[in-house]
Amino acid sequence: MLSSAPFAHPISISISISFAPTIPNPVTIGVRLKHEALQLTHSLSSSTNQSVLTQEENNSGVYYDSLRVLEWDKLCDCVASFARTSLGREATKAKLWSLNQNYHESLRLLDETNAAVEMLKHGGCSLDFTGVDVLLVQSAIQRARRSSLVEGNEAMAVVSLLQYADALQHNLKLALKEDADWYRRFMPLTEVIMEFVINRSLVKLIQQIIDEDGSVKDSASPNLKRSRDQVRTLERRVYQLVDSLIRNERNDSSLMEVCNIEGRWCIKSSSDRMTSFKGLLLTSNSGVGSIVEPLPAVSLNDELQQARASVAKAEADALSMLATKMQNDLDDIELLLNSIIKLDVVNARATYGMSYGGSCPDLSPPRDGGKIAALEQARPVPVDFFIAQKTRVLVITGPNTGGKTICLKTIGLAVLMAKSGLHVLSSESVRIPWFDSVFADIGDEQSLTQSLSTFSGHLKQISEIQSQATSHSLVLLDEVGAGTNPLEGAALGMSLLESFAETGVLLTIATTHHGELKTLKYSNDAFENACMEFDEVNLKPTYKILWGVPGRSNAINIAERLGLSSIVVEKARELYGAASAEIDEIILDMEKLKQEYQELLDETQHHLMLSRDLYEKLLVARRKIMKHSAEQRFRKMRVISEAASKARSIIHKNVRQQRASATRAPLNIQKNTTDKESNHKKAINSGNTSSAANMKSSSAAVDVKQSPPIGKSKPPKVGDMVHILSLRKKGTVLKVDSFKEELLVQAGNLKLKLKLIDVET
Repeated sequence: MLSSAPFAHPISISISISFAPTIPNPVTIGVRLKHEALQLTHSLSSSTNQSVLTQEENNSGVYYDSLRVLEWDKLCDCVASFARTSLGREATKAKLWSLNQNYHESLRLLDETNAAVEMLKHGGCSLDFTGVDVLLVQSAIQRARRSSLVEGNEAMAVVSLLQYADALQHNLKLALKEDADWYRRFMPLTEVIMEFVINRSLVKLIQQIIDEDGSVKDSASPNLKRSRDQVRTLERRVYQLVDSLIRNERNDSSLMEVCNIEGRWCIKSSSDRMTSFKGLLLTSNSGVGSIVEPLPAVSLNDELQQARASVAKAEADALSMLATKMQNDLDDIELLLNSIIKLDVVNARATYGMSYGGSCPDLSPPRDGGKIAALEQARPVPVDFFIAQKTRVLVITGPNTGGKTICLKTIGLAVLMAKSGLHVLSSESVRIPWFDSVFADIGDEQSLTQSLSTFSGHLKQISEIQSQATSHSLVLLDEVGAGTNPLEGAALGMSLLESFAETGVLLTIATTHHGELKTLKYSNDAFENACMEFDEVNLKPTYKILWGVPGRSNAINIAERLGLSSIVVEKARELYGAASAEIDEIILDMEKLKQEYQELLDETQHHLMLSRDLYEKLLVARRKIMKHSAEQRFRKMRVISEAASKARSIIHKNVRQQRASATRAPLNIQKNTTDKESNHKKAINSGNTSSAANMKSSSAAVDVKQSPPIGKSKPPKVGDMVHILSLRKKGTVLKVDSFKEELLVQAGNLKLKLKLIDVET
């Protein structure tokens, strides 16, 4: 867990280191480093590092000595073990060991590693090159360039390379077709893969000539097929001839057998008896037997040898033709091979990081700061490094086996990993300054596998470091000023550290037991103190770093707790001096204050986390209430709307019924009146002519038709002006639907669909 630095502008090399308290000699690389990763990294024997160390021997300067003491060669071998090809493993070690990248090149390497991680997570674009024999491909390219014959297995290795590259490119295109964002996430490897040039016709040609086992097929050429058929025929004939001679032998034929000596069929006899057939004696040993080539088989064996020579010539012709065809694509094949090796190197870095749960560091420019976090192992003790930008020298004090030297190696390895494009073994994204070089002076016997601290100083090594370190370098010094008179060693250590601070080295981290070096912080702002915490109750180091607090001596207290005579202990305290004891008491009070502050800070962070959780829950509850309120409002509106629609339908139905009733009423009244008049006239004057009566009836009918219906006006037509009752405005009729009794009316800028009852003409 990373906390904010108590500085305004932190360089913030925040390195979390994991120590396992249950392990006697704990070692972990990176922030919260996993123990399994450490075991693999450090279990490699020194004999496997000769290829890397050879370069170190040729460059036996202080820089390569620093890499050696940091055990960078072992980490290089560990990463290289994840490469799938032999050339990929060699290239991985060479690339990691070179460390000649500038800042922008380191960023590019990290981008490549991130892209390979995304491909591994995607699963569809595998970078597993196990099936490609790059050595055979390389040999085929070299033979073809010399116009030599390409072996069949080499040609099939080229086919495997082309087929794998084709499949990888095809899978990448499918992934991009599914989601175009993969193009960005796979960059810059996307460009490398999409630039593959694959000659599928060459693959088809090789497969037509070469079999899967690397032999030349019969179908490679007519001459080859004819010669091989001849060989098979001759072999069958000569074998049958020799076998018949054995069966016809009067002597014991069970002591004879057919054998092939240098391509010639012969008879092997396990006895020294004479045979009935003549032949050429090839070998003869007393008591062992003899090998004879029968005379009847000599001519056939000669023909067989000639036929085999014809086969060899036909095969050579086919392979020569194949080499000629390959020469046209040699440049593309070589570029493809180099790209595959490059992808193998990148994949090794990505697989290493994913295997141990690493994360991509945020590599800051040379003049900026950064922080390094690390990885979790069983029962880890994470330690974060936060260094103010003004700080140029960090002095770490503490007991032996407390983890000081491991801190130095962890910082150095993390910086080298980030610079080389490797993921730092951390549980979260980290920030690391970019250093041009890492120089280290750590004892010869120091080993991560033994977790031993050394007390021997190397003044010559430090002198060379001073001459080569730049303003962008990281310097790591273990037990500075040790190995001599304590007073002289302390004075020398103080002078050395002040020299590194004045010469402008970006950061120097030194471990020491000299108490005088602790005082530099109070006279020079470029210095900062830290110490490794020690559990005096259990007499064990905790592997935690206390920042801003100088370490104090624990030897006398430890001796007392271990049961040393009280007289000896008290005498030691007197000799140690009251002033020193007072300083230790002040340091003890500072440690307690620091611990109390940390406990309060942890409690505050815990309550802050609870408050954030509560705030998040309140936000969720608020969103749920608002959502429920909106749903209720919409539900009520829907119910009201449905009720209004139903009421409107009922009203429309009643209105239509009333109109229909009003239309039928006058017709019935008029009909009854006409009937009564007709009957009355017939009763008074039955002699009236029927025509007059008919005219009277017709006139009455016309009157009925011409009289308008009561309560119903004529429907408006398109273009008529109507009065909209609900708006109290006039509008123009645009459309009339007589069947549905609806109108489309234009009222100003509004177009309304209304019922006939909603308007007046």
